Amino acid sequence: MSYRIAVDTGGTFTDIALIEEERGSIEVAKVSSRPDNPSLAVMAGIMKIINQKDISPDSVSYLLHGTTVATNALLELKGAKTALITTKGFRDVLEIGRQTRPALYDFFQRKPTPVVPRENRFEIPERILYNGKVKESLQVSHLKYIIQELKEKQVESVAICFIHSYRNPHHEQTVKDLLKKEMPQLFISCSSDVLPEFREYERMSTVCINAYVMPAIKRYLEDLERSLKCKKIKSPLYIMQSNGGIITSGVAREQSARTVLSGPAGGVIAGLFLAKNLGKRNLITMDMGGTSLDISLIYQGTPRYTTESNIGGYPLKLPVIEIHTIGAGGGSISRLDQGGALKVGPESAGASPGPVCYGKGGLEPTVTDANLVLGRINPEYLLEGEMEGCLNKAQNSINEKLAVPLNTTLEQAAEGIVKVVNANMVRGIRVVSVEKGYDPREFSLVAFGGAGPLHAAELARELGIVEIIVPPNPGINSALGMLAADVRRDYVLTRIMKEERLDESKLEELFESMKIEALDELKKEGFKQDTISFIRSVDIRYPRQAYEINVTLADGKLQKKDLKEMVNKFHYLHQQTYGYSRDGEKTQMVNLRLAAIGEMQPLMIREEERTKEADPSRALLSYRNIYFSGKHIKTPVYKRHKLEAGNKIDGPAVIQQLDSTTVLFPGQIASVDSYNNLIIREKEEKACD
Repeated sequence: MSYRIAVDTGGTFTDIALIEEERGSIEVAKVSSRPDNPSLAVMAGIMKIINQKDISPDSVSYLLHGTTVATNALLELKGAKTALITTKGFRDVLEIGRQTRPALYDFFQRKPTPVVPRENRFEIPERILYNGKVKESLQVSHLKYIIQELKEKQVESVAICFIHSYRNPHHEQTVKDLLKKEMPQLFISCSSDVLPEFREYERMSTVCINAYVMPAIKRYLEDLERSLKCKKIKSPLYIMQSNGGIITSGVAREQSARTVLSGPAGGVIAGLFLAKNLGKRNLITMDMGGTSLDISLIYQGTPRYTTESNIGGYPLKLPVIEIHTIGAGGGSISRLDQGGALKVGPESAGASPGPVCYGKGGLEPTVTDANLVLGRINPEYLLEGEMEGCLNKAQNSINEKLAVPLNTTLEQAAEGIVKVVNANMVRGIRVVSVEKGYDPREFSLVAFGGAGPLHAAELARELGIVEIIVPPNPGINSALGMLAADVRRDYVLTRIMKEERLDESKLEELFESMKIEALDELKKEGFKQDTISFIRSVDIRYPRQAYEINVTLADGKLQKKDLKEMVNKFHYLHQQTYGYSRDGEKTQMVNLRLAAIGEMQPLMIREEERTKEADPSRALLSYRNIYFSGKHIKTPVYKRHKLEAGNKIDGPAVIQQLDSTTVLFPGQIASVDSYNNLIIREKEEKACD
């Protein structure tokens, strides 16, 4: 018997999912995260689930990890001491950026401090033109002075970014080779390796981020692999990427910036897997954990991708699933501002000290404390009883910090916390839907994360969404999603061409050159050619625009009609995204992109036979008073894993399980489908009002 394990490190909990490959049975576990050393929580979680299942460590055939190490190093500015070597005259590009203000009317807004300070940025005479021709040869003699300073400053990592190196990387590679020879212990990152794409500021920012987090990722992965070896887990270690694909730990060491949003991407892949099983095409996924809410949109079975992400104010121009993150989680802290208004988040209590009800020293009331006070969370059932909630401490904190100053009851203050955080989340969902030209009423809402199912019912009502889907293990959903991911490598080639000069044979030739490189790399990772597929796309814009729209191309050899269809699709997408298009104006192609997919063994989940007359009473645990819309209502409480396919539950109701709690409001009904998803809708009489 062989097993797959996925581990997702979150701000509060580390989630572990194990699946038996032959039968598709699932085992899940949660442990508290260790921000001081995440690998300790990872190993504790892996061993916990192995012991729960009573299996041998050497039966683990596949181990996948979504890590926050790179994210935390960047957001907390705790990366390596990094230097930058760039073309003479471009030292301050990293500081100048695009000369745009992050907030137009905020006079006190400040850009984040560059990850490479000015004194660690070095210039070297060289110049390559936009067409790849060498205008000025690399002055290698200058490098010896730079190397001397790098040694004196005890620099740990170096980013190399020369102007137009995306067309000709020779100078960057020469400097890299010389640095390796003189300083073999140095971490080196070249922009032509990480991001061979035009726009020098974004490319420089990306390669500097990569160099900044490389040492932390390398040390972390090496420590983790040693620990796995000690526990006799022989599976290779795979890492989740921000683009929803998988890379080996070796690739993650060299291109560490690709792991910055690895955890949230797993949740979107879980949404895709669920959509495929249920035959759904349009989904909005919401992953509400202890610290944040991650929102993404899947349209016509495809998630939205972007290369314009921004992490903590730092541009990261790598392909990522478009995920909108806001500071709204179970641990989000509630407080009164100077005007006496109630605010929730973005600050979080995190894993330590955590919400007040965890009893670990937290003093500020959080969203979790509010749900506990309202009766929506059972204080005796946190982590299925492994953690006991301190209800009295939560009540005292909300009463003292909010209810008394606001002159309200305890329950009104707690409900106020939930209403404010819900309003924040509704705005977040509108960012990925309404503001992108999509009507949320045409989508199903997939709620997961430890706190997502607690709030989904109210969010759906506010947005007019008629269907909510809660997966069988919502708190572990991102980890399960990782197990459904394939290996993915992204390639880009900058070739700026006017529409009238586009030639299908030339484009085919350029794509073919990228395919050869992709096949070579994936074959080295053990994939056979018949398990590798490709997605081709191009970035197009109107002339003089500073942004592009990505357009996917059809499979097969390119024909003239494909180019015409590509341009028409660009006009359509521009209209949908920005509200206008210029159909008569010629376009301009900027980049060619190729995604190479190495297909892993498909994830199989057992489907249960649905029983029409199934009685949910066997899952009924008890009744308790729960506060809904200003009053207490006696509400049934069900145990999730005892529900069967075909069960139907009328709201109000609470459905609790190890990793989450689902709340049904009065007027709603939940049914259990053959994959054990909860499908929540308004009752018919409610929907007709």
